[in-house]
Amino acid sequence: MNSYIKKHFGTIQKCAEELGVSTRTVSNWIHRNPKGILKHGIEITAKKDTTWMQLQGEVEFCLEMLEREKNR
Repeated sequence: MNSYIKKHFGTIQKCAEELGVSTRTVSNWIHRNPKGILKHGIEITAKKDTTWMQLQGEVEFCLEMLEREKNR
């Protein structure tokens, strides 16, 4: 999720500003709850060079990585 945010927004700060959320919220998407970003999916896909499927795929990948870390 971190690389997706950097690719499409540049920084966590810019992502937070563009989506009207706090940097803490964006950090939570990266480290705890990537599904939270889907609330802004329509806005992200309208403004950025990405599709709903790409965003959803990134969320699923991040969930998988978080689950693997948890099970270590």
